[in-house]
Amino acid sequence: MMATDPADTPKIVTVGEGFCVRQEVDNIAWIDLGEYAVVVDALERGELENEVFDAIAASLGDKPIRYVLNTHTHYDHMALNRAFQRRCGAEIINQRTARLPGDGRWFEGSRRRVHMLPMPGCHTAEDCIVWVPHDRALFVGDIFGWGLINLSTTLRAETAKLLVDTHRRLIDYNAATVIPGHGPLCTTDELKRWVEYFNWLHREVWRACSEGKKDRQIMAEVAPPQDMHTWWRFLAWKHEDSLSKVLRAVRGGWTAN
Repeated sequence: MMATDPADTPKIVTVGEGFCVRQEVDNIAWIDLGEYAVVVDALERGELENEVFDAIAASLGDKPIRYVLNTHTHYDHMALNRAFQRRCGAEIINQRTARLPGDGRWFEGSRRRVHMLPMPGCHTAEDCIVWVPHDRALFVGDIFGWGLINLSTTLRAETAKLLVDTHRRLIDYNAATVIPGHGPLCTTDELKRWVEYFNWLHREVWRACSEGKKDRQIMAEVAPPQDMHTWWRFLAWKHEDSLSKVLRAVRGGWTAN
């Protein structure tokens, strides 16, 4: 990890009144809906329990936490689920515990409401997003990964289309604040830039393969775009990882559009 990595040190980011994100490598948020609060995602490290509950109390007081919304059920989003059940009696909402209908589920309060919507297939079959219209804030789980191709399955033409189509659905929200499952918060502009990057990467790799270049040469020549150098962990490993995935997909038959 780079020494200047903005996710090195945990910090509380205020998105709106009564709406905070504890941003680090793994992100957790709490949102005051009025009569109660909801939490979105629940970290990887159970030993952070006291720190997290102290931070929530500092901003929400004794507001009851009624629901924990997991954007998916990987371990690094669920470590504190049981703590919220034990301390608050919170109901855990994810695609395993309370499967959502296709049009999602609204959680309503007098102050604001949130919409949890299934958007499966990019990272896991259980992917969900959470939209907070009052604050124009969008939780995208691990669908967006700061330059990473976050598929849990093989990249090929069909899954590439799903990735792009899903990002375009996210872009349509025109969120002012985008909250990924990991790392710094961003905006809709970064979602748009990722789509451009992904399509560019495919074109560049396909062209290089068509010219008969070897894998090692392609990996060396397709450099990370200058304007993305500041993206979280992008230069450290994410560009190289994404490039290698696209290269394998093109060698496996993913042709140019």
